[in-house]
Amino acid sequence: MDSMRNHRCAILRHAVRPWPQRSASVVLAILLLAGPARADPPEPDALDFDAAVTLCRDYLAAEEEDEREQLLSQLAGYAGDIEPVVRELSEQPHPRVAAGYYSEHHFKSADLGEKYPKDLLYFLIPENYDADRPTGLIVFLHGGGLNTSRDAPEYTLQPAESGSDSYSGPSSDMLAATGMITVGPSAPGKGESYYRWCLRSSEEYMADVIAECKSRFNIDPDRVFLLGHSMGGFGAYHHALRQPDRFAAMIVSSGAWDCGYWPVIRGTPLCIVQGVNDAQRGVRWHHTDVEYARWTHKIFTREGLDHVYYEHGGEHGFGDNREKVAEYFASAKKLRRDPYYPHVTLASPQGFASNYLHPVTHNRWLTLDETAIGKLEYDELRSHGDDFDEWRLEHHRPSRRGAMIDAINRGRNNFDVTTQNVARFTVWLHPQMVDISKDVTIRVDGKVLFADRIQPSLATAIESYARRHDWGMIYPIKVELQGNE
Repeated sequence: MDSMRNHRCAILRHAVRPWPQRSASVVLAILLLAGPARADPPEPDALDFDAAVTLCRDYLAAEEEDEREQLLSQLAGYAGDIEPVVRELSEQPHPRVAAGYYSEHHFKSADLGEKYPKDLLYFLIPENYDADRPTGLIVFLHGGGLNTSRDAPEYTLQPAESGSDSYSGPSSDMLAATGMITVGPSAPGKGESYYRWCLRSSEEYMADVIAECKSRFNIDPDRVFLLGHSMGGFGAYHHALRQPDRFAAMIVSSGAWDCGYWPVIRGTPLCIVQGVNDAQRGVRWHHTDVEYARWTHKIFTREGLDHVYYEHGGEHGFGDNREKVAEYFASAKKLRRDPYYPHVTLASPQGFASNYLHPVTHNRWLTLDETAIGKLEYDELRSHGDDFDEWRLEHHRPSRRGAMIDAINRGRNNFDVTTQNVARFTVWLHPQMVDISKDVTIRVDGKVLFADRIQPSLATAIESYARRHDWGMIYPIKVELQGNE
């Protein structure tokens, strides 16, 4: 069997406990501790519950890699129940919050206020919010441009008033009717780009916005939706390519994109809302022309990707799109993120346009550890024409430097992985994906690179959390593999 292995995976032997059912508010994780293949180590000293919780917190707070590795080795000594430890780490009490609109709040959770001292957050709390019950979250990315002010979310989230500008909103009634909390952050990077939601820093910023909301409210990690309009629509496309696994669904209102490898969105539905009169001579250029939406619909249909396309007779403003956005949310009341989706694709680099392409490391249960030199075929939309009536949009399939992993869980502990230009990668698994009492087989580009039994541990549960800082994406087992490039 050793001749079939081209991986790093040693099993820590300890009592295996039944895997608890996953709740909406917390994932109860037990994972495999990976290390170089060697003889069984001597049994470590047993850790009690309090010591395990302390070590986990120390690990999550540690900044030096050597310290983190040392803490992980100490956590290997924990042989008690995992569920209470993870619950202690992940759950937190939330204050009662009255329904209504809350404007111009600053980040206040640990370190984030210092990190984003000038950024503003706007909140819309529905009537049915109960701090004792997890609720969904809508992250709304406002429109604008290079110097749009930090108070831009208020034009959509503020309560409706007579005579309101239908171009931008308000849409508080529609958003509140979803029964979910809405947060409207101010776009980062003022003065840096016309596509501020697509800046390289925006990925971490988005994760921090969600983390801030989770510190204030009882948020269901598997019911987080991303909704972007105009500049925010560019941002929604951008994050759909870079981190689709963070969201239950993505809604693009009057957006556009230029370059991307779209199979990465598998498992995360995309909703596109677009007016046929988005571009009008003398009023608005073709920045977000309906042809962008139509081409996206064609590409998604070709790839068999889950999406909904709403095309209406209106213009560019969010006010024109509200009805269709509301229709989508009504249809998605039971929609949840699936962290175990059986077909996952990861491609790197990714971004909505060629000069916004940056490396991507994770997508659901895949991690790209090291790339090899080579090219990947992307979808690209190119605009042509300086005259309004002669403008056109063309679809191309250029080859650019990149890497790709496509992994399928075939069931019965069998996985097929296809790679392009990948030197090393990691497959993260969960007992809901495999039967841990039997061997797991992983084929990479047609060759069996792993065939063995695998078991869980608390140490890798915490390592897995640190990977994405999302208690909804904990994977109980990891197998590190070499690519065939």
